[in-house]
Parts: sequence; C-alpha cells; structure tokens
Amino acid sequence: MLGLVETEANAADGEIRPQAPEWLYRAALVLILLAPTQLALAIDPKHGPFIAYGDLLAAVVVGLWIIWRLRQGTAGLTWPPMAVAGLLLTALLSAGMAESLKAVAVEVAQITLYFVAVYMLFADILTSRRRIKGALMALAIPTAVNIVIAIYQYFTADEAFAVGALLSNRNVYSAYLAMVVPLGFGIMLWLEAGGLRWVLGLGIAAGILTMLSPPLVWVALLVALGVTMSIQRQVRTYGLALIVLVTALVTLLPRNHDAAVRELLEPREEGPLYKLAEGMEAGDQESYIVKKRWLEWQPALNMIAENFMLGVGAGNFQLNIGRSEYYGFLPNVKKSEPDSNNLYLVVGCTMGFAGLVCLIAYLWHFWRKASVLWLHVENGWARGLAMGLVGSVAAITLANIFTSVFVRGTGLVWALVFAMIAAMSQGAMRPH
Repeated sequence: MLGLVETEANAADGEIRPQAPEWLYRAALVLILLAPTQLALAIDPKHGPFIAYGDLLAAVVVGLWIIWRLRQGTAGLTWPPMAVAGLLLTALLSAGMAESLKAVAVEVAQITLYFVAVYMLFADILTSRRRIKGALMALAIPTAVNIVIAIYQYFTADEAFAVGALLSNRNVYSAYLAMVVPLGFGIMLWLEAGGLRWVLGLGIAAGILTMLSPPLVWVALLVALGVTMSIQRQVRTYGLALIVLVTALVTLLPRNHDAAVRELLEPREEGPLYKLAEGMEAGDQESYIVKKRWLEWQPALNMIAENFMLGVGAGNFQLNIGRSEYYGFLPNVKKSEPDSNNLYLVVGCTMGFAGLVCLIAYLWHFWRKASVLWLHVENGWARGLAMGLVGSVAAITLANIFTSVFVRGTGLVWALVFAMIAAMSQGAMRPH
C-alpha cells in the first residue's frame, strides 16, 4: 500500500505532480539510449578523470529538467531516500582523510549525478504506463546492440576479458546484463504474445552466453531462477526450460566453460593479466598466488579496520590498497583485472563503516519497495516488470560483490531501475 499512501498524502497536501512535457520525456529516452556505453572524454589520457558521454548528456538533460521544474515548483517531486544524503555526507567528510581531493570530488559528483539528479529526473518523467513502456523499449535497443557486438567478440576476441561490447570489458558488460536480464525475463514470462516471448527468450539466452565474467553469469542465472519461481503459472515451465538449457550451454561450450567453470574454480592467478609480485622471479613455478580479485579482500578488510569511521577518502581506494601495511605477508601481485573490486569493500575502505551502512540502507530501501510492486499492478507484462524489478535489485546487490555497478555505463541504468521502482510504487503503472 506504499504507493497508495504516498499518492493520497500528496493529494491531501494539495500537491499534484505536474506532467513533464513530451520533449523532456523524449530527451530522457535519448539519454537511456546512450547510457549503456563507456565511451568517454578523457581529461587526462592516463590518469583521467574519464567522463562518459552519457554522463555529459545526463547533465544536460538534468539541467533542462531543473529549468522546467523551477517554473513548476517542487510539488510531487520524488526525492531520493535519506541513505543517499548519508552517503554524500560521509563522502564529503572523508575528504579530510584523502590523499587526492580530486578523486573525492569525482566520487561526490557521480553520487550526486546518479543517485540524486538522474534518479529524480527519471522518477519525475516516467509517471505513466506509456512512458515506462517507452523507457523499456529505449533500454532494449542499446542492450541488443551490446549483445550483438559481444557475440562478434565472443567468436573473434583472443581473450575472454575483451568480450565487453560497448562497456570496455567482460566484468562491466556482465554486470550490466545481470542488472537488465531480470527485467526482460520477468516481462517474457508474463507476455501473452508467444512470438515476442520467443524473441525475448533468444535475446536473453544470447546475452547470458556472452557473459564471460566468471561469477556474474551465475548471478544472472540465479536471479532468473528466482524470478521464474515467483510465477504461479504454467509459463513457469518455459522459464525453467530456458534456464536449464542456458545453464547446460554455459557449462558445456568450451569458451563459456573455460570462463564460468574452470576459471571460477581455479583460485590461482594466471593468464595475460598476471604480474609478478616483488621479489619473485619469472618462471618460478613453486609460488602459488591466489587471484588478486579474491586476495585483495583481506587487505581491504585491514584498511577498513584501520580507517573505520570515515575511510581513506572517497575515490581513493586504488591509491591506498597496494600499501604494504594492508597486505602484510600476502603477495601483492602488481596488477589485477580491471573492474573486479568488491564495491562494498571499496565503500567501506574509502567512506568507512558509516558509508557502508548508508550504501546497504540505500539498497534495502528499494528492495522493500520492489518486493510489494506486484500489489500495484494487474496481470500481464506490467506484473512481469514488477517481478523483474525485484530481480534487478537482487542482481545489483549480488553483482556488487564481484564488481561495481557504480561506474560509467551502468550507473545511469542503476538510477533508471530504481526510478522505475519509485514511479511504479506511486501508481505509474495503474490503468488511467
């Protein structure tokens, strides 16, 4: 009843949400079309910051939205949860501990853009069934483009790491698909049109098979299974059959098996990204070094313990994680695969325990909202979307253990997913 309560409260206060103009809605659709890419403007070719073209467009669209809103007032605005204010506050306070204030500024700017400005923009514009449907169709186009490019890379790239489509590498690409696959899966299960269901099923299968980040493909399959089991219909059989088929292919196809099974179960550092630790000699076969993506968890926990309240400064993780006092006796391999850090440990290290609590509270806020969305919609694709959004929140939560969705190319889509949850909880999908 959360959406009904909020709607009635707004009506009681005399606050009626103004309808965003069509041109602003179309600008938001263009933003969604360009969001899932890491193409960026590099301020410094080596050290950055790297500003995604999608983020630049987001700033422009947000600016236009603010100008329109200044004329309309604040009636009916959807504000971000208080956890975001806490995250911003801890990021600002952590600046006193930071080695690089520029990194703090970039982190604060990203939090403000994704979790405040873009979230409020989408929640304020996607206020009807038609507009949410348009946003989903706009998201489907770049997702399909990414999958097609990834299929080509799947057959031509020398290394699995390079299968990243427009998202630079396999970890970000796989995290993106883990986030959006539940949306398509939920809608697919509740569609009445059989032909479109098959198209969605083939697209989802192709997407999962191009996910070559070892842990994340299993996150996608696990969440898809959860969405399927929440459906009390005959079509559940179709969903289960698709999951079984894709799981079998992931396990049996040589390239998928090599990444999703062999590499996942092999804890030892190997491959072209392997760099020798200090004091080791090339060809030393006796040394056994655990993959840095797992090994780094221990020094990260040490960093949290020594900088418990406010961390070492937002955005300053890479500047500190390699320090010997955190690694201790562990071998510090010089380079690890990009985008393989645990976001929760990164936030705990850089913004302290307070920042970590705020991040978890932020995710929990939308999990609670998403879990009751099905009460606000009728059967059909809208019910499937509601179920899919629950899966997306679960996927974001799990994916951030193995990578970070809070990066260019995925941060805007994260904001879109949460904005759709907020809009639907306020009745956007109810028939008008």
